[in-house]
This record gives sequence, structure tokens and C-alpha cells, in this order.
Amino acid sequence: MTLQADVVILGSGFGGSLTALLAERIGLRPVLIERGSHPRFAIGESSTPQGDLVLGELARRYGLPRVQPLCKYGSWRRSYPELVCGLKRGFSYFKHEEGRPFAPTGDHSNELVVAASRDDESSDTHWLRADFDAFLVGEVRAAGIPYFDRCETTKIAADDPWHLECVRAGRSLQVRAPFIVDASGDACVLGGLLGIENDPSRVRTHSRAIYAHFGGVRAWGEVYDALSGQSSDHPFPCHAAALHHIFDDGWMYVLRFDNGVSSAGFVLDTRRHPTRPDTTPEREWAEQLERFPSLAAQFENATPITPIFRTARMQRRVRRAVGPGWAMLPAAACFLDPLHSSGNALTLAGIERLVGVLERTGDTREQGLADYEQALFRDVALLDRIIHGCYASFGNFELMQSYAMLYFAGAHYSEMTRRRDPERTDIGFLNSHDPHFRRIVEDAHEDVCRLAAAPHLDGVDSERFRSRIAAAIEPYNLAGLCDPARSNMYRCE
Repeated sequence: MTLQADVVILGSGFGGSLTALLAERIGLRPVLIERGSHPRFAIGESSTPQGDLVLGELARRYGLPRVQPLCKYGSWRRSYPELVCGLKRGFSYFKHEEGRPFAPTGDHSNELVVAASRDDESSDTHWLRADFDAFLVGEVRAAGIPYFDRCETTKIAADDPWHLECVRAGRSLQVRAPFIVDASGDACVLGGLLGIENDPSRVRTHSRAIYAHFGGVRAWGEVYDALSGQSSDHPFPCHAAALHHIFDDGWMYVLRFDNGVSSAGFVLDTRRHPTRPDTTPEREWAEQLERFPSLAAQFENATPITPIFRTARMQRRVRRAVGPGWAMLPAAACFLDPLHSSGNALTLAGIERLVGVLERTGDTREQGLADYEQALFRDVALLDRIIHGCYASFGNFELMQSYAMLYFAGAHYSEMTRRRDPERTDIGFLNSHDPHFRRIVEDAHEDVCRLAAAPHLDGVDSERFRSRIAAAIEPYNLAGLCDPARSNMYRCE
């Protein structure tokens, strides 16, 4: 079989399927090719206000009314109760000491809870990706877009147009198209076939993960209350969040879905926890739980319902993300770390930019591709500094709280700018388009790494750092961040 198309999209995760739907809406003939099939397990499960804003704007601008309800928890639950999601009211962080139960304090000095919504109705969501991705593939099929799953791309010839050779169920599939989008995530199919080098040396963050889906995980709020924590001070139930358990050499995420399943993973600094080929993922998971009594209590009755997966260093960053007639979505071009739930929002920002480029022709499209790549690598560099600085300061939670305000300032400022003007697609992910904000992050990153490495750091140094961050982000601080009177509890105003 031979097909003629305007754009071939490799990979039908949510990014690839959404790109195919949008390409069809702007008058192109897309073909979507998938090596596997749906439904399938995937991680990258947490939405954010900025990501949901972009998803909603894409649905509105390009006429995807069935996608629109997925932008908020309330509308999702009403419109698609059969699709599993989870309530995400914001972000919560709790600092643990190895060998000791978590010890709540009256001033919440070892906690940080940041609301992202005023109520459940307007809340963000955790996506059960097996359901979310399969739903979007269903939309692709309903739109009449050619979709081929269990299809292996074996060769890409740089003809004019591109010529893809694929194999599906033992039969040949030939596709010709002038443009290719790589939406294959960490498989980076196009990068492999074109020989594009992955260069993680350009990334500061070093981490790996051990993760699975579990049943029977206790809500962290229950464990917290049993430890005499003051949960009434929290702006929302602290487990209805992207829950971050922080410790000196890494962290753990826990995301709760409405069906009783939790997605959980340890994310470890590879420089302090190298890859462990000498032990199984199951044993290493158990060893990590044994280090922290309160995490062990949360997972006391938990049972994995997927295999426990383990990665080597996760960070990827290709040298090139675009070329004549091709482009990679963010997840194919790079990956950093799940800290602060940034991945899906970054992908959505990339899709919005790339679809705008695909609407162009000729030289303007080529310039648009160059701008797309520059913006993507700028986003990644900013986010890498934010994540790496948090890892550097995990051992001093007071420093980490202050430094994390850079993420929330950039995210909230970008969100509010888009709310005021939905056409402001130039704002960048986390306000990355703003050179002044980028300089703030660069300077703060140098400061936090220096302070975190100091053999002795007193409260005066920590307070000075907090004051410097507060002063630096003042033009972007629309949420009252860095306010000591809030005791690390930030409500949505």
C-alpha cells in the first residue's frame, strides 16, 4: 500500500494524536503511525494550569469540542466518566529524613503546599494515560485520519517528498509526505533513522527512576494526620496533588487516580545513587521504602498492578530538533525529570508552536522551524536550571522552598498572561521568552548551588537567599510567593 500525505506523524501518544487532529483541522492530510497499540501503560500523567490553558485554547481555536472538557476536572468527570483521571488541586512537598518518621511542625517548615485551583470543579487533573491516549486515538479514527498501529518504520529516505517504508502485519506500507513530525517520545524514531545525536551532556540534571502503578496506597493526608500534622492549614487535601516526598538525594512522586490506583515512583540523583544492575527493581523499591518510615507506612498495604520499572539516567537532549521538512515534538527531542509536573505542559506548548509553523509555507515555514527549535531549547535550558537547582538544595529544605518559587512565579505569570490574552503564544513555557526572567533564574541557580555546597549554612544565609528571590521575582509575583506570613501554605487567590 502506498499513501500520499502532507504530514506523517510518528507516535500516537497524546502529543502525536493531538498533532494529527490539529493538522487535519488546518487543512493538511495527516497520517499517524504507531509502533505499538492502545490502550497501553504510560507515565507523564499530571496536568498543570499552563498546560490546560494551552489544551483548551487549541481545542477552541481549531474546533475540537470533544477535547475541550478534558481541560478541567469537573468537565472531564461530567463529560467522560468512563475515562479515569485524578484530582490535582496543586503541588505539595514534604521533606523526609532518612531513618525517621516524618515530623510535622507548627510552622510547616518542612512542607510546601501550593494551590493551583480554587475548587475541585476548576482543578487540573492526573491523566490515566492508557485512557487519555486511547481516547485521542479514537478521535483520530473518528476524524477519518489514516492511522496504522503495530506498524514499524524501517527506513526514511530524504527524497522530495519524504519516503517512509513501514511494515505492518508482515505487509509493506509506503508513505510519501513533505513533512514528518516525530512524536515518538523517548524512542526518538526519527532521530535514530536520521542519525541525530543525543547529547545529554548539555543537561545539568542527573536522575533515574523506579516506578509503577499501585493499588492500596494510603492517602498521604491520613498518614500526615496520624503523625499529628495540622492538615486544617493546608489549602486543599495535600494528597489531591502532585505529591512530592523530598529527601536529601532524590524524591518520590505519588499521583492518585479516582479508581483507587496510584502512580508512584522514586526519582534518584544518579550521582549519589548510580544504576543498580546487581539488584532487581522490586528489591530496590523495597530498599528505598525502608529508608523512610512514613513512606513505608503510606505503602504498607500497597500492591503493584504493573511491573516495577527502572530506568538508567533519564535525561535526553538532541543536538537538532528540526530540519528541512521535519520536526520533533518536545518529548522526542528531550526529557529532564518529572519534578514539578512540567513534561505535559512543555509538550502542549510545543504542539501549539509547531501547528502554527505547519500553517505556513515556503521560507516562512523554514524560519518558523528555526524559531520553534530555538524556543524549545530555551524552554529546556530554563527548566533544567530550575530542576537542577532544586536537586542541589534538597538537603536544605528552606533553600529548596525559596528556589522553587522561581518555578511557580514563571508558571503563574505565564498562566495569567495567557488568561488575559489567549493569543499570547509568544509567552514561552514558564515565561522563558523573557530575557530578564531567564537571567533571574541563571543568577539564582548559581547562588543556590553555591549555598547548598557550603559546609555550614545558617538561618541568616537562608533568609537572605529567600529575600533575594522575593526581590528578583517581584515583577512576576502575582501569587504572593515568598511571603513568610503564609508559612509555606499558598492558596489560590
